[in-house]
Amino acid sequence: MSRPFPFLSSTDRADVERGRVLDPLVRAEDVAHVALVTPDLERAERFYQDFGLFPSACSPDAVWLRAHGPAHHAVILRRGPRARFEAVAMRVDSELALRRLASLPGAAPIERITEPGGGLRVRLAAPGGLAVHAVHGIAEVAPLPRRPALAANRPAEKPRVDGTQRPARAPAELARLGHVALETTHFARTLLFWMRTFGMIVSDFQWLEEAPGRGPVMAFTRCDRGEQPSDHHTIAIAAGAGDGLAHAAFETEDLDAIAAGGAWLRERGWRHVWGIGRHILGSQLFDYWRDPDGRTLEHYADGDVLTAPAGTGRTPFRGTTLYQWGPPLPADFVGPPPGPRFFVDLLRRRLGHEELRLGRLAAQRRALAR
Repeated sequence: MSRPFPFLSSTDRADVERGRVLDPLVRAEDVAHVALVTPDLERAERFYQDFGLFPSACSPDAVWLRAHGPAHHAVILRRGPRARFEAVAMRVDSELALRRLASLPGAAPIERITEPGGGLRVRLAAPGGLAVHAVHGIAEVAPLPRRPALAANRPAEKPRVDGTQRPARAPAELARLGHVALETTHFARTLLFWMRTFGMIVSDFQWLEEAPGRGPVMAFTRCDRGEQPSDHHTIAIAAGAGDGLAHAAFETEDLDAIAAGGAWLRERGWRHVWGIGRHILGSQLFDYWRDPDGRTLEHYADGDVLTAPAGTGRTPFRGTTLYQWGPPLPADFVGPPPGPRFFVDLLRRRLGHEELRLGRLAAQRRALAR
């Protein structure tokens, strides 16, 4: 069997295998927000409001969108000539943490954020060039009211007596941005970046059954909060043909919020992708939608939470290992079938590239169909 990631040092490979490092530079508290660029700001804002977000600030060329929780914003939409993923921001607990991050080679100095919400920021770049911001001190806002969890009657327990269920047919009430899934052409080095820079712990790895010697192709990583439970994954990392956002996921109260929110989106003509179902890794109830620029967004509820000592799971990478129940995984979940331009770009980018292998990408496509 071949050795995974032969271009890494033995220390790097040991850290990847362990799924955590002992002394990261900082330990991130949570994902803070994503920043997106769109050529049609007004249309994109309509989608995100139908999805369940609210403007917390706006300018002629940008809008800051919040969920129901105290975060000032979870999404920044900017007007630009073409749709692109600008950055993912991670929240850290202090200015000292930012100073440590600013000491990294290639990191920018600490800067004061002059946009709505304020705070401090350090700009970093993950392997492959994906922009990662570390932020601290962004203002909080008063939480918006949310309906309480529905009291469900069960065969042996009927807590709702003389009452009814009338969840509103309205945009899903989103508590927060819960996690972000990223695609990368530098899987091993990107995973090391997140573990060593932000202290992320791998909750689950996924491997190609037909090529286990090549190492994992998917890692679900959580924040290290010690004995305080953390979401099963805050940053999910997938080996791919590009570097960017795979999807951003927002936490809702329950299945009714997901279904009623989905009905609201469907009635307004937005494109449904996949759901409703329940994931295996993380256990979330899920439903996926596309924004007007083709980006994938997820409503989810009832996800697993883990403490830092919890171990790392290992499962095969297959379409059927992504969900317990629900509709079959659509063929275009990870994007449309590649065309000639894809292969031209791939050949151009893989010159001298240690991880970008056409065989591995083809094997991943085959695995998703199983």
